[in-house]
Amino acid sequence: MVSVNRPQNNYSVAELYKYHFAAGAMGLSLSYSCMHPLDTIKTRIQADPTHSWRRIFSREMARSLGKGFFVSALGAAGQGGARFSTYEFCKSQLIPNDKRWAIPATAMSAVIGDLASSVIKVPREVVTAKLQTDHYAGRSTAAYVVRQTLAEEGPRGLFKGFWAIAARDSPFMVILLVSYENFKAFHRRNVHREWLERVKHQRIVASAAFEETGIPTLQTVVYGGISGFMAGYFTTPMDVVRTRMITERRHQHPVSALEMTRRMFRQAAGKPTNMYREFFAGAMPRSLWWFGICGIFFPTYETLKTVMLD
Repeated sequence: MVSVNRPQNNYSVAELYKYHFAAGAMGLSLSYSCMHPLDTIKTRIQADPTHSWRRIFSREMARSLGKGFFVSALGAAGQGGARFSTYEFCKSQLIPNDKRWAIPATAMSAVIGDLASSVIKVPREVVTAKLQTDHYAGRSTAAYVVRQTLAEEGPRGLFKGFWAIAARDSPFMVILLVSYENFKAFHRRNVHREWLERVKHQRIVASAAFEETGIPTLQTVVYGGISGFMAGYFTTPMDVVRTRMITERRHQHPVSALEMTRRMFRQAAGKPTNMYREFFAGAMPRSLWWFGICGIFFPTYETLKTVMLD
């Protein structure tokens, strides 16, 4: 059983931040590690503007499935820790006893948490994407990619596509966490209803509030996975723009998110089917990737929180 609410009044703000950081770091690193090969497939699909399946699913791609693994896993640890410790802190400060403001407070906390993790997240994504797409042919070490990026573009190169990533991940985190929190609230309402029925018919004297009832692990997997799938699918267009920007070969002038978007519109030639192919390239692998990540992350995160705060 996971997702058990426990009183946190006995812990200081610093202690809660530390525990949430540790749970977020371990949970996100584990989930990214498990789903890394699918991320590589998704990135290579998005990076290829020709949409040639023969080029995407090649021997070269098979050799690239593990590229960027350690950068992704280590970066995800810092990213998850910063994101979810900040998210939990903001949520605890913004959500009052009046639950009518829970959704906007959760949404705002999600955005702030994501921005807090961007300092780690953006360089991680830049380096990982270049490794996955063999941006520097034949040189596949993370250290080489970092050195070459700094030599070609300076420190700004490691933050290439920052605003495209922010435009993608702010709505992503809102959809993800608002959906997940509402799934949990829905579950608890059902548990409460069943509990009241038992009290009514069997005259049971309650020994604990229904909120203390844990959500079964399998249901946490489903709630997290569905939330991740929806968030991943609807934010695919900005993810495609981000991937094309990062993997763009060096030009005299860096390509902005707006320029890349216009270029993709021109390539689509105004046809709805072409528009979908351009902006939703890799949508299903990305959505399934996020289903897997969130299906692993949320049970792990909730379990670790419960263990640490018990």
